[in-house]
Amino acid sequence: MFVQFRFKNYRSFYKENVLFMQAGKDKELKELNTFTVSESLLSNGENELLKSAVIFGNNASGKSNVLKAISYMKQVVLNSSSQMPIIKENEYFAFYQDAYKEESLYEVEIIENNIFYRYGFSIQEGVIKEEWLDRRKERLIHVFKRKDNELNILGIDKNKVKYINLNSSTLFLSIGRNLKLSISDDIQNVFQWFSQLLVVFGDNVNVIGNYTLENNKYLNQALQILKFADIGIQNIAIKKTKLDDMNYDNNGFSFNFPSSKFSFNLTSQIKREANELYDIDMATTFNVYDSNKNVVDQKEILLFKNQGFNSEGTRRLLCCLGFLLSSLNNGTTIFLDEIDTSFHYLVAYYLIRMFNSIYKNPNNAQLICTAHNVSLMDGELRRDQIYFTSKDEYGESELFSLYNFKNVRKNDLFSKKYLAGFYTPVPDIYDIYKE
Repeated sequence: MFVQFRFKNYRSFYKENVLFMQAGKDKELKELNTFTVSESLLSNGENELLKSAVIFGNNASGKSNVLKAISYMKQVVLNSSSQMPIIKENEYFAFYQDAYKEESLYEVEIIENNIFYRYGFSIQEGVIKEEWLDRRKERLIHVFKRKDNELNILGIDKNKVKYINLNSSTLFLSIGRNLKLSISDDIQNVFQWFSQLLVVFGDNVNVIGNYTLENNKYLNQALQILKFADIGIQNIAIKKTKLDDMNYDNNGFSFNFPSSKFSFNLTSQIKREANELYDIDMATTFNVYDSNKNVVDQKEILLFKNQGFNSEGTRRLLCCLGFLLSSLNNGTTIFLDEIDTSFHYLVAYYLIRMFNSIYKNPNNAQLICTAHNVSLMDGELRRDQIYFTSKDEYGESELFSLYNFKNVRKNDLFSKKYLAGFYTPVPDIYDIYKE
């Protein structure tokens, strides 16, 4: 479960910003849009968490950078113990020439296996400066704390700790799970949360593998949603073609290996099974009719190879659904960039509503997404589920919640006030016509 994310000095964000998933005091939509955890896990009795949050903002205001920040944090946790130079690839605030001399901060508060954790680290001038892990079952205690390469671990003598080999580009969390320590369970819990965290940007991800899990469960669920969206697709199926060798050329075919830049060229996808390499695609099936509108045949269109047939929205929806359904099934957290891009409003609304549901979301999965369609503000979201980003004249972004605004009533039409610039400045496109 995701409680909050705190970060600073990353890309367009310079000062500290917080994405906060603890619910406010509103009672509106409480049964659908929130869930409770044990009072012993969260302080001040604020033990109610949101199932979703949507971030709105102008183009280039920093919405996607919020997601990129936590995606980068995940990549550091999972890969800093490898040979990847991921610490040096930290992107400091872009519009201050000495930003690299100041620390970039990344910290999450989460609940995993019914234990509250606060984990974070800071990076400065290409090295790890600090790292910490706290936990709470009933009270908050320090599990470990690191400054530069000096480490203190709960319940372990300092003379023994000094034999742990740390370097300035490796997180202790990344290597500690492989050591036989009294805190190994805590380290493994936090590492597991990051390994299950999903951060999805557009359709540039390797998604098809999700559809083959649990006897094609997600494939069948996705088909039902496609029929709801009235796209015309009658059936979907995974198509595998064996590749003869690693030099297979397929009109732009590319390997979807992880990248520190979080970008992939998705023209086809690959999967290895039992030392064999397969080209993976998704077949979408449409009815073919005669002059009397009777079904006489079916036409099969490959989603990626025949990109010109299915709409961009259909392709993107199928790329997103595998991850969204996986999150709902497993009760995990997913960050999704631009949930409404290429989608009809009702489709985006439905995807968010799946998470704000008792029936569709029994495991309390959490969705954090960005969006442009301001009508979604009025679609059964609480004030504390609505976030905004804005950027000032110096290129600095800020993230803030609608819940923090005064004189905002629950029955306000949030979208109307947003477009009027009540919450954050919006561009006046009519200025270009003024003389």
